[in-house]
Amino acid sequence: MRFLGRSPRREAVPYVLHPPYGEARSKLLSRRPAPEDDVTARPFGRLFAAVADVGLDTYLVSVYLFADGTIEIYSSVGLHSSGLRGAPSVAAAATAILEEVEAALGEFSPVEDVSTLPLPDRGNSQILARTYEGDFAASDRLNSKHKMVAELAAMALLLTQLARMALDEGFDRLEAGEVRYRLAPEYRRVRSTLMDWLPAPEQVPAAARVVSVAVEIPEPETEIVTSLFAFADGSTSVYRSDGTLAEGLSHIPGVADAARALLASIEAALPAFGPAELISLPQPGRVQFVAHARLRDDGEYMELLAIATRAGLADGLHPLSAAFDRANEVLRIAG
Repeated sequence: MRFLGRSPRREAVPYVLHPPYGEARSKLLSRRPAPEDDVTARPFGRLFAAVADVGLDTYLVSVYLFADGTIEIYSSVGLHSSGLRGAPSVAAAATAILEEVEAALGEFSPVEDVSTLPLPDRGNSQILARTYEGDFAASDRLNSKHKMVAELAAMALLLTQLARMALDEGFDRLEAGEVRYRLAPEYRRVRSTLMDWLPAPEQVPAAARVVSVAVEIPEPETEIVTSLFAFADGSTSVYRSDGTLAEGLSHIPGVADAARALLASIEAALPAFGPAELISLPQPGRVQFVAHARLRDDGEYMELLAIATRAGLADGLHPLSAAFDRANEVLRIAG
């Protein structure tokens, strides 16, 4: 049996891979179901994940789909979308791709190690089929007339378009009052990146249960949202949707202590959080908290979400009232 993945790796990737593409790819390709997973709960038969790598003229896009509903999209230019399982049109497109991959498994070749496969050249695509028994691949690189690869690549690109529409809808057409916030392109890019960014493990205190938090406060009168990001490595930034930004705030006297107090207050309020799905901007009158945290001391970091009304936070009785006060203190000191 011939295995793919044994050929020497190319010296240079055909694209410049901007963060967080490489880090995310390594993490997502290393993800496999636990051996004790219930074999009766397998919606796509042998398949637990599929990856579509599509090489375009100026950038590469990779779509990661898992049978548990996880949907992640990363591009080589640093733009990405995650937590999309809450968007019905995107979830439907993901299901269709997984079903097509499962049906076409006979056209794939075994792969010894998916992490060693070279990325496709410009204009080419490859599909990775990840099963409980092993990994498989099909690529235009091996067969320029591979119809199945071309069709799945087209479906993946359609999914990215649906994802962009879903995110735009979540950003710009909020249920209460149809408020349209002013969203600068740089704000969109930075917000998307920082929502998923985590400090290096050696920069996080061993006992920390909260590694990051984003607190987002809308100002519907000015059509602006303020997003405050604080991380366990001490870095703190503030971004406003109109394009105003303040980075590297930890050097300002008082900011580091206020940010640590914010993270501590989030840890105390973790029972108020739930799993994050589609993270659009908060509706008017509401404040949004997005945290990467461990619910147990020995657990993995998860993306969690909590939303509360400003009135409820202001009365001091909400579980997140203290966190809201700490966030406002960071904003006050940062100016």
